[in-house]
Amino acid sequence: MILMWLGSFILMMFGLTKSQKSAAQMFRSFQKYFLDKNIDQPRMVKMFQYCLDVVLLEVSPQKSLYAGMGMYNLRIAGLRPSALVMCLSTLGAWWVAILGMLFLSFNGSFLLGLCSLGLISLIMTPKIRTVLEWILGTGIFLIGGELMLKNSNVLIMALGQSDLAFFLADGRVIPVASILLMSALISLVVRVEFWSLALGLSLLFVNVISLNGAIALLAGERVGRMLLFWWHTRSLNQDCRRAGQQFSLVSIAGAILGMLLAGEVRVTLNMGYTTEMSAYQDKSLQYVILFLIILSVQFLAQMVWGHFGSTKQVDEMQDPKYISQVWLSEEFASPGVYQWAKAKIHKRLSEVRYHLQGLSTLQEGQVPGPIQARLKEEEQQLSQLDGMLSSGTLP
Repeated sequence: MILMWLGSFILMMFGLTKSQKSAAQMFRSFQKYFLDKNIDQPRMVKMFQYCLDVVLLEVSPQKSLYAGMGMYNLRIAGLRPSALVMCLSTLGAWWVAILGMLFLSFNGSFLLGLCSLGLISLIMTPKIRTVLEWILGTGIFLIGGELMLKNSNVLIMALGQSDLAFFLADGRVIPVASILLMSALISLVVRVEFWSLALGLSLLFVNVISLNGAIALLAGERVGRMLLFWWHTRSLNQDCRRAGQQFSLVSIAGAILGMLLAGEVRVTLNMGYTTEMSAYQDKSLQYVILFLIILSVQFLAQMVWGHFGSTKQVDEMQDPKYISQVWLSEEFASPGVYQWAKAKIHKRLSEVRYHLQGLSTLQEGQVPGPIQARLKEEEQQLSQLDGMLSSGTLP
């Protein structure tokens, strides 16, 4: 019986991911336009505008974050615009926040019906298909939430009067801290971004979890994503390792401070409910507001780091340790940014190969061995990245 509730929850997460990817695909041409506007220009106002547009059109904080670090690591952009993209990446959660506000306040069946009318139409261009997929993902998310609420009794009966039920419903410090830690650990292995928002909504509406615990779920995922980001930047060159470590620590501190602030704000958000449906809608709105508070505090902490971290002078002679193939997988890839960067990576590869060919004309010992080894290693890594981008590995 518990599989009925679990199935509706999986349906919610599938719709969330589908709508995110479809929205990013729909905005991809606009994103390329702003990337072509010279994102690395010296004028701060224009650079901020272009970086902000790139992040908002990505519709994914995680992909924007890895795109910012990837552009700097591959020497496609300087430290300032790359750090700015990383700091602004949190704003990419705008679509997920809208989905949370639509939860149980808009009929998902209406959106699926709209998609069916579009599918039977005679005009079906790639852009129209992408728009329909966006609407379809949104409808699936909303219908999954409606089914989850209908199957809520199954979850309540399964938990019963167990210790787990009392643990989740306890809003004191120790249970909340445990949920925070558990959520961070789950985020290290779960690919779906913002799974905590879907799970928090599903548990909150059936009164299985306390509001403090639901907030800890959100903050825990943000902590886990930053730990994962640090783990993936630890093998890059010296400056990227420094930036990744500092950014991760600041973001983790911001997420925890945001959780504490959201816990204080939630008291002022309590209001009287008139009907059962209005109670669901108000609780959903409150939860999204608390979610935005956590993101806002984390965003402010990241911007403070960016103000100081982007001004550090770095050594040009660093190890040629570029991003790994994992960065170009479906989980961390930013298709729009990396497809735009494909030509620049190929150009860098051509320059490295030209230097390697020039080494063959020099006498032995004229060029130090470490420099030759660095060029060969750089050529090998760039060849792998160029091959993956040229073969269409990105989604």
